[in-house]
Amino acid sequence: MKPESGAAAIETTRFAQVEIGQERVRLAYSAWGAGRPVLLLHGMGSWRRIWAPSGIPGYRFFAPDLPGFGESGMMRRPQGLDEYSAAVAAFYMAVGPPGPPLIVGHSFGAMVAVHTAGERLPAAGLCLVSPAGLMNPRGALRPTPSVALNRLLLWVTGMEWFGRQMASALGLDPNSLDRKTRRGLQIGWRRAREMARMGAFYEYPTMREDLINTGVPHRILAGTRDALFPEPALADALSGLDVEWLEGFGHVPMIQDPGVFDAAFRRALLALYPPDPDAPRA
Repeated sequence: MKPESGAAAIETTRFAQVEIGQERVRLAYSAWGAGRPVLLLHGMGSWRRIWAPSGIPGYRFFAPDLPGFGESGMMRRPQGLDEYSAAVAAFYMAVGPPGPPLIVGHSFGAMVAVHTAGERLPAAGLCLVSPAGLMNPRGALRPTPSVALNRLLLWVTGMEWFGRQMASALGLDPNSLDRKTRRGLQIGWRRAREMARMGAFYEYPTMREDLINTGVPHRILAGTRDALFPEPALADALSGLDVEWLEGFGHVPMIQDPGVFDAAFRRALLALYPPDPDAPRA
């Protein structure tokens, strides 16, 4: 059967049952394209549909919803990086082809990507987009001590007025987003159930060291106008790493300008993980 492509690919929901420790969790995912495997990890308050189906040939993309996000199930207890990376590794081993994938992570997903590559799953390379973990986010919302109240707040802040303010804080122009894109952001935020019980934002003090110690090639795509991770502070954290700065971009470059982001993403893929010329094409 010919692999799905275009919008239908990311909108098609598949499920994989994975074991994480002693638990079985159902993870939702989308997959498209043909060729070398690329694993796409979304960030906090988001889900797999943050990734638009790339038209880059020579790759097979896998985009899961992390446990407690999107359409995936939740674990019984709050999670840490160990559980997330275990889930990602179990997911890939369940649905991916033989051989290591390139792992791509956006924001919090970048933390999970590095931890996965360092602890759980061999990676062909790492592409980190607007990465969290290398410094604490500026002005990020903090959960209250009440899980029930946090769930309510997730729903309320997903409403149109709050959604526009949040989009602006992420570097997006709410007036330029079509209804489908706005709705996708809203759904991702409201379905981020794990956020309601996570407590403080995750920290990863050894992320830079772990990234280097993976020994695999990497590329970091970072916006010069990311309010959560401002360029001057982030530049210090990224010193000596392979970085492409996206001029004028905020925290969500794949939505802010999909064309420009896709070009930068293509450059990263071709540099880190060139397609196999003998692989089938979608």
